[in-house]
Amino acid sequence: MTPLRESVGRMAKRMLGGSRSIRETLTLWYIGILAVILAFFGCALYLSVAAGLARDVDKTLALQADHVAGTIFAFREAEETAPGSAGGNWESAPPGTFLGGIVRGQLPELLGRWASKTDNLRTSRPLRLVDRYGRPLVASENFTQLDLPITKTALKEALKKHTFYETFRRSGQRIRLVTRPVIEQGRILYLVQVAASLRQVDMKTGRFLFSLLVLIPMTLVLARSAGRFLATTALQPVGLMIGQAKRISSQRLEERIPVPEAADELNELAVTFNDMLSRLERDFRRLRRFSAAASHELRTPLTVIRGELEVALRRPRTPEEYERVLRVYLQKADEMTSIVEELLMLAHQEATDRVVEWKPVNLSALTREVSQTWEKVAQTKSVRMEIPAHEPVWVRGERRLLERLVANLLDNAIKHTPAQGRVTLRSDRQGNMASLSVQDTGSGIPPGELPHIFDRFFRGGSGTDGVHSTGLGLGLCRWIVEVHHGQIDVSSAPGQGATFTAWFPLVQPSS
Repeated sequence: MTPLRESVGRMAKRMLGGSRSIRETLTLWYIGILAVILAFFGCALYLSVAAGLARDVDKTLALQADHVAGTIFAFREAEETAPGSAGGNWESAPPGTFLGGIVRGQLPELLGRWASKTDNLRTSRPLRLVDRYGRPLVASENFTQLDLPITKTALKEALKKHTFYETFRRSGQRIRLVTRPVIEQGRILYLVQVAASLRQVDMKTGRFLFSLLVLIPMTLVLARSAGRFLATTALQPVGLMIGQAKRISSQRLEERIPVPEAADELNELAVTFNDMLSRLERDFRRLRRFSAAASHELRTPLTVIRGELEVALRRPRTPEEYERVLRVYLQKADEMTSIVEELLMLAHQEATDRVVEWKPVNLSALTREVSQTWEKVAQTKSVRMEIPAHEPVWVRGERRLLERLVANLLDNAIKHTPAQGRVTLRSDRQGNMASLSVQDTGSGIPPGELPHIFDRFFRGGSGTDGVHSTGLGLGLCRWIVEVHHGQIDVSSAPGQGATFTAWFPLVQPSS
């Protein structure tokens, strides 16, 4: 398995979460969140229903207590309007009337009379009347059977003129009891207690709870199927991406991941992945060219050195012959050094771009210094170098890279200029730009090669001068110029030489 396939496999394994796929993970999260929501909703709904039923029971008990007080009030009115009664006068009411009986402590007898004449105590609802001190006055038979106490809390709240509700448990069922004071003219006359069984309420809430416990799991089961279907549908493009990624290798880097039409995260993932593949393809292609160029360019001087050594060792040689062999070694060593430097600089150009030491550089002074070294090279080929004098021209950049730019342009010009030819090096300013130009009187560049002259590893035809090129120097020149935020161009015609011109932004020395 190739390194790319292994990395893609590891990434796909991380995406799938080991033995659990994203589909299962999303489904479990969906079910978990839905379960929490349904549980919260079910609890809230259950509590709301239970509270509503309890309020209905309390309201019914309060209405029944008011009904009992109303019947007693009606009975009192009937006795007060009877012949020989004192009417509604509280203090002067005769002993036989209802109000008079309450004032004189005859409330039990009067309530007994009321109970016997109205049959209210023989109803189905448990009912009890007590005085303001908590002493029972009258009670229905079914209330007596419940054996419900008069609690201190209920009596205390009733004396505060508050209606009080409490719950008791008798014979396995819950009993709800209301204690409601009867007030007239700001005075508590007596207390009415009405009880009711909560059996029906408990049965209804129990059935409702059972329904929730059945329906919620059924909903979760159905939701799991729906969630799995939705997750499968949503992640189908991811499956296609994974399948395509598994087929991509270092030999098939031209293939790409299918991009979903929807402008969502999967679309962005596919586009990002394809961009990464494009960068990988570009880097792999560059690496192959680099390896091919390195092996080819270094093989030639090594072969020459090996051949010279084999010839020199076949028999004893004169000092002059050994000196010639050593000169060949030196020449090839210089050639190999230049090739290695250019290869290494191209290989590390991205890292170099990030660590460029930006400083003001006097381009005119730099060209004069570099030209001093190359004048000797030009003299060995009988090529004349001309460097017109110009005022200082300042640019912002790294001196080491700019020296390499000038050296490569001069090397290229000298190589392609025949004996008795001329190479002109100029640095000048034009507006807000600085220019560096190298002009030669060589054989020129064919028109078909001009658009590709700065491409890395491009090797044009040898032309009439027969000069061998590595295809590295001019590509390196363009990169150096672009790093310094400039541009480089070339003008040439066959038989009339070539002129390379680089443009840089001008700066002040103090910057």
